[in-house]
Amino acid sequence: MNQKPVSERLHELSQFLIRHEKPAAGEPRFILSPYRICPLGAHVDHQGGPVLGMTINLYTLLAFQPIEEPVVRLHALNYGECVELPLQENHKAASGHWSSYMVGAIGALCRHYPLKRGIIGAVRGDLPGGGLSSSASVGLAYLMALAHANHLDISREELVTLDQILENEFLGLQNGILDQTTILFSRRERLLYIDTLNFRTELLAPGARRQDFSILIAFSGISRMLTGTGFNQRVQECRQAAAQLARLARRDPVSRLGLLPDSVFEAYGYRLPDSLRRRAAHFFGERRRVFQGRAAWMEGDLTAFGNLMNASCRSSISNYESGSETLKRLWEITAGTAGVLGSRFSGGGYGGCVIALVETNRREEAVRRIEAAYLHEFPDLRGKAAFFYVEPEDGVRLL
Repeated sequence: MNQKPVSERLHELSQFLIRHEKPAAGEPRFILSPYRICPLGAHVDHQGGPVLGMTINLYTLLAFQPIEEPVVRLHALNYGECVELPLQENHKAASGHWSSYMVGAIGALCRHYPLKRGIIGAVRGDLPGGGLSSSASVGLAYLMALAHANHLDISREELVTLDQILENEFLGLQNGILDQTTILFSRRERLLYIDTLNFRTELLAPGARRQDFSILIAFSGISRMLTGTGFNQRVQECRQAAAQLARLARRDPVSRLGLLPDSVFEAYGYRLPDSLRRRAAHFFGERRRVFQGRAAWMEGDLTAFGNLMNASCRSSISNYESGSETLKRLWEITAGTAGVLGSRFSGGGYGGCVIALVETNRREEAVRRIEAAYLHEFPDLRGKAAFFYVEPEDGVRLL
């Protein structure tokens, strides 16, 4: 995926904004909001499970200027469209439209703060809908721009909460806090451990004996909107499994699987309906894999770490029952390619990407083999699918 340097792309956004909005004075400000990968911790953050995340050098780029009017005028370069939105909580967005993220940002902030100043802005995303959390990336960019325009001092912890309100209540996506927390708290060359049950983070340095690796993004060529998949249904099934396990164990009612120990599932999981048992099996297995992966990363054992990624994806397919047939095949091709240490679906797993850790000295041959095999089986996706390497990056920031 050939990209111009970030500085050049920001300059282009700035010039676009100046040409189309002709701001009265001052230079535009920028927000650089990276995408994220999650090597381990699939489908568990909404249940209070632990996760491992890292930001990468793909971005939502936003150029903006505050204005005195209580409106937002926003140009989306990916879509060639512009919208104007009032600063009010009850504004309704068209379902699935790109502007719904700004509607949610306005609504979430209006619920807690008086917004008097709007913004004019131009936004562009590197790979929207690719399964790398472009939704949280763009949502955080909008929240931060509006907060800056209105002189609001909002902590990273509160931004996590506001972005979750944006996605849960305004977009109807019942996800957890993995995406927002990773984008806000990550640092280059570190793996971020997130205890989503207690909202605790830790930056993990790689072990001294870690071999060189590269991060491969294999984009299937098929974008996805999680609200149009079985994502929310899976969340509800996990909650049902938690409630039934607590009842079977004669415990106080719980709403999330993360509030239960493994021993409860081991003792009573067989009594759950098959679909609920599978969801719970994935959760408790993935929670163990995250703890094991955390230790493997800190020891520098990427072979063990990669094996855990593969096990995570197998469980996502068999127990969580996510993944389109196309994405499953892309993962099978990737996982079976020499030089790939480990791989799994990224995002909700119903479209989007496979991420992989690849031995650096075998990366070029690996990507050629994966791309050739995938496009041989799915020639109609030529020109849509993309295969490229990314680098670790720092979290979101205002420039």
